[in-house]
Amino acid sequence: MAGYLPGILAGRSGQSELGQQLAAYYMDTARFSAWSQAFSSQLAAAFLQLLTVALCGFCVFGGAFLVLSFAVRGAFLGFCAANVLFCGGPRALLCHWLLDCLPNLAVLFVCLWLACYGVRLSNGLFQSVFLGGAPRGQLAAAVRRLLVRSGMALLLCGLFCALGAGLNVLVVGLLTG
Repeated sequence: MAGYLPGILAGRSGQSELGQQLAAYYMDTARFSAWSQAFSSQLAAAFLQLLTVALCGFCVFGGAFLVLSFAVRGAFLGFCAANVLFCGGPRALLCHWLLDCLPNLAVLFVCLWLACYGVRLSNGLFQSVFLGGAPRGQLAAAVRRLLVRSGMALLLCGLFCALGAGLNVLVVGLLTG
């Protein structure tokens, strides 16, 4: 949410070429009409987000990178929403929220859950590098927890993406039919 408001402020004029291209992409309902296409694009996006969170856990300054990652993600979503509103009006914004943001919100919560384990590992690495070492076995346990939780998060996101793709096909069918 910290990045969402600056993203809205950056896109409120709706006159940038990038914003107009993003709005046209997000308002194209044809990409939501087939379940397999919607599922594969949502799963690919979820995988990249989960990979980013997991990789931040393996960095000494991972906590700061996670905060920055979530802020940039929020700014991008706010920028897109502002441009969709400017280019398509309130109905297009409602469709954008139902088709894109609602499934993305479930993935966000899974990413935040995984980020807790990533921060634990990152803090252990920071302690090892800058504070003389982590307690014995702490890093190995943190790595194991993060890797297991990453697999669980990917399965959970796969389920959310399948449900989100079904919701997309249903909503697009209701809007166009």
